[in-house]
Amino acid sequence: MKLHFSRGLSIPSGAKPVAMVSEMSRPVQAAILASDFPSIRWQAQIPEGQVVARGEALVRDRKCPDIVLTSPISGRVSEIAIGARRRLQWVTIEPEGDERLDFGPVDGASPEGLRALMLRAGLWPALRTRPFDRIPDPAAEASAVFVTAVDTNPNAADPLLILAGREDEFSRGVRAMELLTQGPVYVCQPAGARLFEPSGRIVAVDVSGPHPAGLPGSHIARLHPATIEKPVWHINYQDVIALGGLLATGEMETFRVIAASGPGMRNPRYLRVPLGVDLHALLRNELTPGQKIILSGSALSGWESRFLCRHHLQASVLEAPRPKRSHWFLAALARAAKPAAFIPTQALEQALGPDLPVVPLLRSLSVGNIEAAEKLGGLGLSEEDMALATYVTGAEIDFGKKLRAVLNELEEGA
Repeated sequence: MKLHFSRGLSIPSGAKPVAMVSEMSRPVQAAILASDFPSIRWQAQIPEGQVVARGEALVRDRKCPDIVLTSPISGRVSEIAIGARRRLQWVTIEPEGDERLDFGPVDGASPEGLRALMLRAGLWPALRTRPFDRIPDPAAEASAVFVTAVDTNPNAADPLLILAGREDEFSRGVRAMELLTQGPVYVCQPAGARLFEPSGRIVAVDVSGPHPAGLPGSHIARLHPATIEKPVWHINYQDVIALGGLLATGEMETFRVIAASGPGMRNPRYLRVPLGVDLHALLRNELTPGQKIILSGSALSGWESRFLCRHHLQASVLEAPRPKRSHWFLAALARAAKPAAFIPTQALEQALGPDLPVVPLLRSLSVGNIEAAEKLGGLGLSEEDMALATYVTGAEIDFGKKLRAVLNELEEGA
């Protein structure tokens, strides 16, 4: 199956990362961030100072205790940060030793066995739903599953380079996705790629076109629109590789390859890092002189963060004179609360990959018209799908934040 997007824009991105994966020069601390899952209230399972193995559960969902987040490295818990209303904010781990949990014997041949394994290993939160972009209920079933193995974000890592040599794990993980749905499993890949042999309900989708052609929201809107009654799940290719390795060995891989780039980096490159790695410590010696902003994610849709966020496959370093305003995305957050007019332009019409009525949808979001936003297709989108619209309007309105407010109200009424 071929899927071409004519809508979209090529964003200036500067020097691309060197297409070669480097290891970290030294161990650095990592963290799990509650902000990656804002709808969940987490409960710590271990005290500060305790030594934990890689893959050991650190926090648990208070409402659904089967959902856990696990330690990405072997080390000592150095901080459990608690914020307002006693909500857990993050847990940091200092590297120490090389202990890791073995989740074998593995039962990945049945839907029940696969779900239990993914929950125990902390891999279930790698799945996200549309609508609402949440962790799915472990007892629910998707109407379809999308595996995203294409990335059109500025300076994104090339999935084909990262998948090279790991095709077996990827294929095993893709086949496992069939156990989570009675519907199709769409594997969205760069046009011309041959990552696996399609069979059964697994469909290979060759994707082409400018950004946002690589976003799961674009694929879902075109191939299998999500509704509240028939939700769709999606997962990125590196988590599918991790699942394939877990099924083969019983060991959970908590590392991923990210693209570290931007005008503030001396040598943009790919780095193999643990989930939640401390980006400040990781990139400190890689920066050009002067003040910098380090984003988790791309320069288009990422946000300032000391630690790599759970679903990001990039880190971006920007030059920052840092007066009161910094990166355009951060400035947008400060202005988004005030209604602002925007002028329809050709660039704005190209800002959404899905074939949606762009200007009416954005107008409904800008004024908080929930019913209109739902009818116009907003239910199947997430914040990352709105980043181009925010960009081309000069960040006068943060459409991602506006969309989230609408989704939250729709979710409460669902």
